[in-house]
Amino acid sequence: MIAYKFLRHGRVGPFSGFAWPPPGGWVTAAETDRCRRGVHACRPRDLPWWLADELWEVELAGEVRVAGHKLVAPAGGLIRRVERWTTVAAREFADACAWRARDHAVRRLKLTRHPSDAVTLAACATLDDVLGVARGLAEEVVDARVSLTIAGDGAVRALTGAAPTSAYIAAHAAERLDGRDGYDAERAWQSRWLVDRLALGADELE
Repeated sequence: MIAYKFLRHGRVGPFSGFAWPPPGGWVTAAETDRCRRGVHACRPRDLPWWLADELWEVELAGEVRVAGHKLVAPAGGLIRRVERWTTVAAREFADACAWRARDHAVRRLKLTRHPSDAVTLAACATLDDVLGVARGLAEEVVDARVSLTIAGDGAVRALTGAAPTSAYIAAHAAERLDGRDGYDAERAWQSRWLVDRLALGADELE
């Protein structure tokens, strides 16, 4: 089975600290246990949960189990690095998520009947503008304060290059409006963005 795995620089597991062998090498485990033992990877739909420095295409062997937003198998090996996942791509993704969080805050302002404030926030041309406007409005608009604070935090994370946190914030901004369905829809949007930007196979997105 072909899947994907995010690693830190140098093919190092972000949680385990395990240094993966280069393509052609093989990793095996005597038993599998979610988050503890085995080879862990993910499907295209799961990518937003696991962002790190490097993205690799991996081959999994043996019985592959789905465990939440990850796959667990007894064996696997790196095939190739996804070269399109770069620092630039990560920043573009973080920015896109921050703008999504801004849009959710605009919607909250409309729902709470603050149309002029919604127009002001929607007119922001840069994330620096979003940060300033969202924080300013959060002091004044009590019934949209949480969404505005979330939008400001999303802008901060994007401006500092923290793509995983920016994605997390956008998902929770959507959840604030539409509950779990909103959260899931936002994560699905993030998955599609990554698959399209990185030219990955989209077979398992739907």
